[in-house]
Amino acid sequence: MSPIALAPLQTGGEEFAMDPTLILVSTAIFLVLSVVIGYWVYKDASKRDNNEVLWAIATAGLTFFTFIFGLVALVAYFIIRGDETSDEPTEEAAGGDW
Repeated sequence: MSPIALAPLQTGGEEFAMDPTLILVSTAIFLVLSVVIGYWVYKDASKRDNNEVLWAIATAGLTFFTFIFGLVALVAYFIIRGDETSDEPTEEAAGGDW
């Protein structure tokens, strides 16, 4: 077997280079950040004619797992999102003239 294939397994008994507390704190920060971004996208997309659940899950998931792709999804949402819809029912939505 190639000695390069065994390189990750040959740590020589050294300890892990990062503190486990730092890993836990950074994971918690990314989780909170992704939930906040997902919630904001959900609330904003529900005001517009967008699929709010899909956008919220996509941006939150991508932000948590891969921060760079999460930012790309957030920028894509800003570019693709439509105008705000009014809360008042229009005449066409209410059935029009009788």
